[in-house]
This record gives sequence, C-alpha cells and structure tokens, in this order.
Amino acid sequence: MSRAVAEQLIGRIRLRMIPVLADNFIYLLDDGEQAVLIDAGEAAPVLEIVRAESLALLQVLITHDHADHTGGCRTLQDELGVLARSPGVSARDEEWLGSRCKVVSTPGHTKVHKSFYFPELGLVFTGDALINGACGRLLGGTAEELHGSLRWLAALPDETRVFGGHDYLLENLRFAEATEFSVAAVERRRVQYGVDPMGALFATVAEERETNPFLNCASAAEFAALRAWKDCF
Repeated sequence: MSRAVAEQLIGRIRLRMIPVLADNFIYLLDDGEQAVLIDAGEAAPVLEIVRAESLALLQVLITHDHADHTGGCRTLQDELGVLARSPGVSARDEEWLGSRCKVVSTPGHTKVHKSFYFPELGLVFTGDALINGACGRLLGGTAEELHGSLRWLAALPDETRVFGGHDYLLENLRFAEATEFSVAAVERRRVQYGVDPMGALFATVAEERETNPFLNCASAAEFAALRAWKDCF
C-alpha cells in the first residue's frame, strides 16, 4: 500500500495515520490547535506536521515499550518538551482534546500494554494487542492475558474503528484463510485492501470479529494453540 500519511475527520477532531519504519503506524489526533500522539516509532514526520501547522503536542501516549513504538520519544521530548508517557500508567479515564479516553490494560503481547479507547469518537488504538486481522505474538505476556484482552476489545461497539500498530493485513488474512475461518468475509477484506487499503486496514470491531480468528477463540487454550500455529505459519 501507499506509505503516504492518510487522514480522516471525526467531528472537529482530525486523525492522521502516519506510516513509519517498514510497516508501523503512529497516530496523531488534533483539534487544529492541540494534538496528542499515540506511539512514536519515529519523530521526524510528527515534527514536520506539528511545526508546519503550529500544533501544541500535549503528550505521547505509548501502548508498549518496544522500540518500533518508542524510538522517536526522546527526540520529541528534546525538541518539543513533550512528555512521552510510560505504558505503565494506570488504567483510568482521561480527557484529551475535549473527548473522553479510556486507558485500558490489554496485556499479552507484552506484560504491560495499554489500549486507548475514545468512545465518543468511535476509535480504539490497540498497539500490538489487536493488529488488523490477527494479534501480536506473546513477547512477555501470556496466552490467558492476551485472550482476555482480545475478548474485551471484541466486545466494544460494532462501529468502533480499530487502529493497530502495523500493516500486517495481507499476511494475517492469508493465515485466516488457512484456518478456513469466515472464508467469504476474509476474501472481501482482501479485495477491499486492493481498492481501499485504509478502509480494509482500519476496520470496525464488527469487521474484525468477522475476519479475525483470534477474536473467536472460546478459551485461552484454543487461543494459545492458534497463536502457536501462527508463530510458525
């Protein structure tokens, strides 16, 4: 897919999906004056936008501590004086840009992992817990933890759009096809990627449930077996 910055307007809030590194996304929310960033794999594209538009970056919200999600934090802090907040911050309700944000603990990919759910905007930023059509590997957390995290995410309102940390979609759909899960819906999402990659990548919770076999595991043991298969797929 194109590696250009994409954006959409949700009411008075603009969301930009900024591709960085090989396949990561970072996300910038702003109201025309102030902004918050979710993850910071790189700093340069963020600095370019906030300086060009004179945005005040309030904080960098970090989902987890892997370098491809944090690599730009020090530069943003040095250049803008902005706090890049540890994912160890407590699960709680906050407000950013006049919109509620639920900071939710979603461990499993890593032992400490947060997702950021904006119910009024219909957006959830899931880092590497839920990644378009699949989920992250177990790199510090447990199958039980990640299964529980995915169950919480899958229970969000159907229309909530999911913004994960990477573009792994085609590979994830290839795995879903191998499991013979929801074959017609998986193929529709694959076709959509060719004509509307952003729509296919940043699907709704309802669309994730239709095309993501990891959201449909009945138990942690079933999930662990599926994750182990994906690890060597």
